[in-house]
Amino acid sequence: MAISGQSLPGPTGLLNIPSADMQKDGTFFSGLNYLNKNYLNSYGENKYNCLAYYFDMTFLPFLEINFRSTRLQNKEGSGYTVDRMFSGRLRLLKEKKYFPSIVIGGNDLYTSVSGSGNQYFGALYAVFTKHFNIYKSDLGLTLGYGIDAFRNNQIKGFFAGISFRPSFLKELSIIIEHDTMCFNAGATLLLFNHLYLFAMAQGMEVFSGGIAYRIYL
Repeated sequence: MAISGQSLPGPTGLLNIPSADMQKDGTFFSGLNYLNKNYLNSYGENKYNCLAYYFDMTFLPFLEINFRSTRLQNKEGSGYTVDRMFSGRLRLLKEKKYFPSIVIGGNDLYTSVSGSGNQYFGALYAVFTKHFNIYKSDLGLTLGYGIDAFRNNQIKGFFAGISFRPSFLKELSIIIEHDTMCFNAGATLLLFNHLYLFAMAQGMEVFSGGIAYRIYL
């Protein structure tokens, strides 16, 4: 089974898209991500880069919850500079020999359901992931669809990604994806079984990435 890591939005995924991989029951992540201003949709009017810190917990084999706080950087004045987001993911089908895993999930769920407050990173999606063993290396294929359900949709339409984990360095994943708006390429790396790093060329032109620490409770 491929190593699952945290995506730029925070929950488990590839680079900027979710996958249908799930962490082991009892996995806890705490992380910090850098979000480039050019790919933030309406948040900050594309004027400010952001730092996002999050807490992520898989406390059942099929359920993951995530809380993220996103702060605009170098914004002058006393205006609103922090956005808070709650996300959840539910696995409907675990990956089998001939079948992919299936996950449904959403970002910014509380704001979207309540209708109160600002909402910049909404998403409601279904995603499929299947892994293939190729000469002891792992090839993962992900395909999903984001529904136009909220005021601001981070994912709208089809998205897809390919991950490759070489047999000689299974802690490394090389990823190419399309997140409904642009192509991204990057890599993730797990060090000492706890420290998770990832970096990406978002839109194939600017840097985004992050660092997280993983523990098993």
